[in-house]
Amino acid sequence: MVDKDDVLEALKGVVDPELGMDIVAANMIREVKVEGNDVKIVMALTSDSCPLASRLKEEAEVAVKNIEGVGKVELELTTMNEEELKTLSAKIKARSAHLLEKLPKKDIKKIIAIVSGKGGVGKSSVTALIATTLSKRGMRVGILDADITGPSIPKIFGVNTPPFVLEGKIVPPTSKNGIKLISMNLITGRQEAPVIWRGPLVSSAIRQFYIDVDWGELDYLLVDLPPGTSDAQLTVMQILPLDGVVVVTSPQELANLIVSKAINMSTMLGVPILGIVENMSYVICPKCGERINLFGEPRGRMLAEKINTKFLGSIPIDPDLSAACDNGSIEDYSNATVQAIAERIVESL
Repeated sequence: MVDKDDVLEALKGVVDPELGMDIVAANMIREVKVEGNDVKIVMALTSDSCPLASRLKEEAEVAVKNIEGVGKVELELTTMNEEELKTLSAKIKARSAHLLEKLPKKDIKKIIAIVSGKGGVGKSSVTALIATTLSKRGMRVGILDADITGPSIPKIFGVNTPPFVLEGKIVPPTSKNGIKLISMNLITGRQEAPVIWRGPLVSSAIRQFYIDVDWGELDYLLVDLPPGTSDAQLTVMQILPLDGVVVVTSPQELANLIVSKAINMSTMLGVPILGIVENMSYVICPKCGERINLFGEPRGRMLAEKINTKFLGSIPIDPDLSAACDNGSIEDYSNATVQAIAERIVESL
C-alpha cells in the first residue's frame, strides 16, 4: 500500500533551481492525500507567474508515479499565501546565514539597490535621476553599476575616466558634480567591448566593486542592478548590507508580470522593498497638452497596493531626459514634473 511518507520522500528529489532547495524543504507541498493507490497533491508555487510551474509539476508527477504501487497521480497547483512566503523567506535567510555573511557597511550610511524584472524600463535612468537629486541636496553619493555585461551608468553621466589604484584600493572617477562611479565600462576602456562572463565571474566583479573600491564616506550608495533574478541580483541581495530596494517598472502588463519575480526574490531574501516607480508612464502632447498613455493604463499604483508597499510616482516619457542620458548630461537635466517625482522618491529613502 502507498504511504504518505513515501510520497514526500519521492518529492524531495524535485528541486526548485531558483530557490536551490527541494520542494518539500521549501514548504511547497501543501497537502498530500493517499486514497488506495491514488495520490492527490496540492503544490503551492511562490508566484502565480512562476516560469518553472510546468517543469516542477511534471517532475513531481514523475517522481510520485515511480513509487511502486502508485496508480493515478493528481497534482493541483496553487500559489503561496503571505504566511507561507514569510516562512519560506525565513528558511532561505537562515540557510544563507550559514553560507554567506553580509559584507561590512564601512562608511556608507545607506545602500539601496535599484531593480527591475525586465530590461528596457529605464532603470538606469531612474538610478541616475535619484543620484543627481540626492547630490543636489548636498548628499555624498556613489553608484555601483552592477550590470556587468550591459553597463550604462558612465555614458549617462558622461564619464569615461578609468579608475586608478592607490595604496591597494581602487579610486573611482567622479561625475561633474562629484558622484562617485564604478562600472565595467570604465575598466574595459571601450564602451562597445563585450563582457562575455559566466555567473561566478559576474558575482566576483560585483563583490570587488564593493570591497576593493575606496568609496570613502557616503550618505548613499546606489546599486544599479541588471534586469531579472540571476546571479548578479542574488549576489547583491545576499552579501551587500542593503537598506532596501526600489523597484522600477513600466505600464505594460508583461513588465508588471515579470517584475513580480524580482519582488518575490527580494521578499524571500529579506530585503525591504522601499517602493515602486513606474517609468515611461505617459507622454504629454507638445501641441495640445493632452496626456497619452502610450503603453496602456498605468499599473504601478495597483502593483504597489498588491504587495503592500509605497507607490513612489509615475515618470513621464520626456525626449529631453533621453537626450540627456545619451549625451552624458544627466546632471544638467531639468524638468519640473520629473524633478518633483524624483524628490518624492528621495523623500521615501
